[in-house]
Amino acid sequence: MIPARRATPVPLGQIRHECPVCSATDLRYEFLVDGVPACSCERCSLLFLNAHPAVTLDPQTATVSSPPDEDEADDLGKANVANLMSRLRRYAGLERGRLLWISAASKVASNTECHGFDVTVLRPSSVEHDAPLEMEGRFDVCVLDRGLETAKNPDRLLESVHRMLVPGGALMAICPMLDSRAARLFRSHWWEFKRENRFYFTADTLQSLLSRTGYGDPIILRDKSLISLQYIRTKLATMPRALRYRLLRLGLTLAPRSVSHRLFRLLDSRTTFLARAKPGRQQSVLSIVMPVYNERETFGQVMDQVLAKKLNGIDVEVIVVESNSNDGTRELVRQYEDHPRVKVILEDRAKGKGHAVRRGFAAATGDVVLIQDADLEYDIEDYDALVDPIVHYQKNLVIGSRHTVQGRAWKMRQFNDAAGLAVFFNFGHVVFLTLFNLIYRQHLRDPFSMFKVFRRECLYGLSFECDRFDFDFELVIKLLRKGYRALELPVNYKARSFSEGKKVAVVRDPLTWLRALVKFRTSPLYAENPPEGAARV
Repeated sequence: MIPARRATPVPLGQIRHECPVCSATDLRYEFLVDGVPACSCERCSLLFLNAHPAVTLDPQTATVSSPPDEDEADDLGKANVANLMSRLRRYAGLERGRLLWISAASKVASNTECHGFDVTVLRPSSVEHDAPLEMEGRFDVCVLDRGLETAKNPDRLLESVHRMLVPGGALMAICPMLDSRAARLFRSHWWEFKRENRFYFTADTLQSLLSRTGYGDPIILRDKSLISLQYIRTKLATMPRALRYRLLRLGLTLAPRSVSHRLFRLLDSRTTFLARAKPGRQQSVLSIVMPVYNERETFGQVMDQVLAKKLNGIDVEVIVVESNSNDGTRELVRQYEDHPRVKVILEDRAKGKGHAVRRGFAAATGDVVLIQDADLEYDIEDYDALVDPIVHYQKNLVIGSRHTVQGRAWKMRQFNDAAGLAVFFNFGHVVFLTLFNLIYRQHLRDPFSMFKVFRRECLYGLSFECDRFDFDFELVIKLLRKGYRALELPVNYKARSFSEGKKVAVVRDPLTWLRALVKFRTSPLYAENPPEGAARV
């Protein structure tokens, strides 16, 4: 755990007994931040101060009636505000409109930096509990800067902002993140660990909070702000007298004065979230995407089991993508065309499992997506455990792992009629898993499992290209790169051999997997012009 940074006595306010993101009560004390106890949620991993510091704000400072003068730019600097506004304009598709700027900072953006927008500036405390009636449905876009981490109730703040936005209005939330490079580098001496910041999000926990409060279409951008050496000197002057800070201060002192005020980009502590206000849904919906090709022997059994499966409080839609099988499977699939919970997509030719899954993603409308093969290798009764962390806002990506149960690590490749092939595939799994974890700095045990379950909104903006089994690699890699962290849960699994219908090519597919591991490490993450509400698939 991260040790205490300081232990200065501070009057404490009310203690929280449940997590504001997932409502779990499994809270665990971690360490002290400026003398204030911080705890984490064992379900979703949100870190927050508990109890909150008893800070009383002056009511006169709760609202800024008009934008400040041009000279009072936001502390990111005018250049950074211009960069943020450029991102927001592209995402919202607007050049002008009504902008709500909510910030706890002493200096905020003015109409000069937000040219073309009619700017209203508020403090988070003025809208945290209830949106002003005269402002409901008034704004086209909102910038929430230094609001969520300082709010007493970030969920209520986001709900109030949702009511103040027009339907489909764009939100830009800027927060320091625990999974940023700066936080990982400075650890307990990270400058954002201070009593003013009540909440410490990761990309995952903030995504869950946004989903819970009615926002979708997320784009996650690590913030590379423009800064200067002089700015760093000012920041370091407020930091503890640790050796690393002393060395940095010494290095900056030796730097030429001519470059002190020159601007350059550095990966900062902050992350920018872009999202849209969306209408609520009465009940969660699970979209099961099932690619089908030459599965006449098993398709009917799998389909009947899926349709018979009941999930508490969750509606289910099944999207079957049939790839013009030559063994009579298409005729079986067409028997379900009129079923009220089934969508059937008929491809004119087989283009690979990845291509079929991408077609299914494009047709999915549920809150959660699950991939299901048309064979009997995986157990449908595992659905409950896999879906539960997502619908309860604890995780955004869950993988059903075949290698996490002690004593059963090698059951994956126990073919009845091909023991040698089982050894080959087990060895291959270890090789590719090692490469995967090294390249992407993960500690997963089975990222290649078919059972991948995730919030559909996570796909927004991502561009996919793989058509074969390398799509399993591409999907996980891009979700991880976007900022989500996978929860692995054990599932039941019974492998089938090639004589029973397995379609992996022993030579061709491993080569495509190697290509995917290398290519998607640095390839563009987002499509240039993502379509409304979906990934480019």
